[in-house]
Amino acid sequence: MKKILALLQTVLLCLTFVLPGFAAGLAPQTAPDKMVAMEKFLYGTEQAGALIARVDSIEIDVYGVRTSDPVLVRVDNIYTYLLGSQGGGSLSFASKLNAAEWQFTQEMSDAPAKTRLERIENMLYGKIEATSNLATRLESLMQVAFPEARLTTENVTLPKDTLVKVEFTEELKSKENRVGDAVHFKTADNVYVDNVLVLPKGAVGTGTIKKIVPAKSFGRDARIDIAFTSVTAIDGSEVKVFVGDLAKQEAKTAAGAAGATIGGMIIFGPIGAIGGAFVTGKSVTIPVGATTFVQVTADTPVEGLIQQTDKDTALFTESTAN
Repeated sequence: MKKILALLQTVLLCLTFVLPGFAAGLAPQTAPDKMVAMEKFLYGTEQAGALIARVDSIEIDVYGVRTSDPVLVRVDNIYTYLLGSQGGGSLSFASKLNAAEWQFTQEMSDAPAKTRLERIENMLYGKIEATSNLATRLESLMQVAFPEARLTTENVTLPKDTLVKVEFTEELKSKENRVGDAVHFKTADNVYVDNVLVLPKGAVGTGTIKKIVPAKSFGRDARIDIAFTSVTAIDGSEVKVFVGDLAKQEAKTAAGAAGATIGGMIIFGPIGAIGGAFVTGKSVTIPVGATTFVQVTADTPVEGLIQQTDKDTALFTESTAN
């Protein structure tokens, strides 16, 4: 009953613990819906077969054993373990994986959890530790990632209009891209609420191209208009962002003379680039590594991370903004 109440509280607060990229919204309510959410989180796709067989399979993958509780209780238990429940102060599997991946790579991927874990193992050990269950393997990674510290969670509110520096992770060209194309970017610096990490450097973000204006006569260059949508927080929830007046002013201040105005935004970087580097003839290019600023659309609740030593000293350190 406590687990059910915790999940209901999660729904009421609109805080979901999901894989990066999974749409924010109400938590799944039925056992089949929860199974789909867990399977997409772990494997990327919904699995085939009867519900009981799927529960058996996911438990063996995650725990290494099949539990003996009633099926609905088993679904609730593993859902809470993988994707979390609100306000407990403990980390879900998803939050631990986000933290470990960020610590090792300064990135938070939107790939399936099993794939992400295997990538980290390959990077560290040169092989996949396939003989152990996923829970044990993740705990081993956490011990390597945070050997002298403990991680706890804290519910905080990321304030409206918080500025976030973002970096484009793929090239965009006015001659080649089309309206509706996805735009991918990542956070360029850590974002905190007090000492609580909510948006780690490298957190993935998405948007779309909303308009492309071709080059015109009388020297008028092309234009790419981008609608920034959201950034994935450390707990897997989505933080809605946009380019408002504060973001434009911050980008203008940071860029100085080296920025280029593209679709109402000020784009700057990579290192050594100047405004003219973004315009070739009449076309416009936004290169990989170019940066700008966005701002948070509304006050957003996030279950952030606090990393502490035995002396209760926070270890997360802010990256220096460029």
